Amino acid sequence: MFCPEPAAGFPLKPCPDGSAELGERERRLLDRFLDLVYAEGDRLNLTRVPRAEARRRHIQESLDLIPLRNWSPGERVFDLGSGGGFPGIPLAIVVPAISMTLIERDRAKGAFLLSTLGQLGLGAVEVAVGEARELAARPGFQPAQVLVSRAAMPASRLLRLAGALLAPGGEAMLHVGKSVAIDAELVQGTTRAGLEGLSLQHCGASRVLRFRRGP
Repeated sequence: MFCPEPAAGFPLKPCPDGSAELGERERRLLDRFLDLVYAEGDRLNLTRVPRAEARRRHIQESLDLIPLRNWSPGERVFDLGSGGGFPGIPLAIVVPAISMTLIERDRAKGAFLLSTLGQLGLGAVEVAVGEARELAARPGFQPAQVLVSRAAMPASRLLRLAGALLAPGGEAMLHVGKSVAIDAELVQGTTRAGLEGLSLQHCGASRVLRFRRGP
């Protein structure tokens, strides 16, 4: 659930139920964002969640990540496989001091993200269109301190990409489905990718796979 009382700016405080406090600006932008997603949802295959469930399934689950860490102003955050903009755009709205980049390989969805950011006035959020490994190999690439993703691809593939996208000591928080468990294969994949601290955490309605890149 969202908090009943609006908050005043950054940094955010978690509510007693673990959710994030929201002010009027945040509520207005999040509602507008959902309108934009559902206006193009069918054409671009952005979501299969019914509109009546969107606030809970898309917004609240995106914001479930907020109480899991202390977000630092200016830190670089990548949303891998952003699709319709979840969880990256809700995080950028509610924690505006972070530096968010939405990574999306589909050009049509990338164009939607750019248009949406313009309509929401989120000019500081970037969109990187292309395959994640190719983006990481480009000259001047700067890795992220935080990597987020919402069921964009199998966990094993996310682990492989995380090693290329995260800075040393950087942290990943990945929404995963009920079928994902920490088994021997996942642990081995974590080690091979130079990652550590693998854990599975519940927050709100979300299951979040967490790990960090080694130093």
